[in-house]
Amino acid sequence: MRITRLDLDGIGSPRKLAERIHEVLDLPLAVPIEELCGALDIVSIEESDSTSFEAALVTDAVKSAGAILVSSSSPGHRRRFSLAHELGHFLIEAHRPREGQPLECALGDLLQSNSRDRDRRRRIEAEANAFAAHLLMPPKRIRQAIGRSGVSLETLVSIARDFEVSKEAMARAFVEANREPVAIVVSRNGQVARFYRHEDFPFLDVTKDKPLPPECAASDSIGAGEFTPQEEVEPHIWVSDRDVARILALTEQALGQVNGYALTLLQAELDDEDE
Repeated sequence: MRITRLDLDGIGSPRKLAERIHEVLDLPLAVPIEELCGALDIVSIEESDSTSFEAALVTDAVKSAGAILVSSSSPGHRRRFSLAHELGHFLIEAHRPREGQPLECALGDLLQSNSRDRDRRRRIEAEANAFAAHLLMPPKRIRQAIGRSGVSLETLVSIARDFEVSKEAMARAFVEANREPVAIVVSRNGQVARFYRHEDFPFLDVTKDKPLPPECAASDSIGAGEFTPQEEVEPHIWVSDRDVARILALTEQALGQVNGYALTLLQAELDDEDE
């Protein structure tokens, strides 16, 4: 693999770092993350039985080389994202662990998304996540797949399979890469766990850890792997009364997953005057 850290010299933005790697290398859809780590001076990747972190970066003060520890219980897709996350910490110049201590990342750190957070710890975890997402799921390639297959949960699942990432990781990237106003709600046992909203999508009238709207498809039990049809629904089910008037049409589709989880995809057609 013909790339070195010199090819990335001077790039501070997590997203631009990932983009530069794709410019230098003609990578397959499923990025060979372990091989890439080796090319960029990660000298070892080892499994750990520790329950205190999901992954950790071990390096010196000047980052001459690095080693990654990853939880032995981490499933395959999460392991790939964890490796990309730790590689991000290694490549982003400002991410330096305390002297003599590894930079340990818990499972919750892999969900951080606010790169403007005032808390440094949460901010650098969000930056490492942005790098990992753009490395493993380049927005340009996601948009190409959407252009071929359309906006649907079937498309999301297909891309996630091709990129060898989890459906939820792809859900966030799918929303961000989309050119249309979409949102995805992650739920478990009928309660909202997380949601991802395109910047043009109206604000969702849902609350974390609260029940889903009773009228929505995912409020009923859906078998794992079962897709509901894409159907038009009343906007007030998902959107506050303040924003309902902006929506000309709202479609909903749900996908059942294991352990009570479900994904709900929402697509909004907005009044041109309000976009």
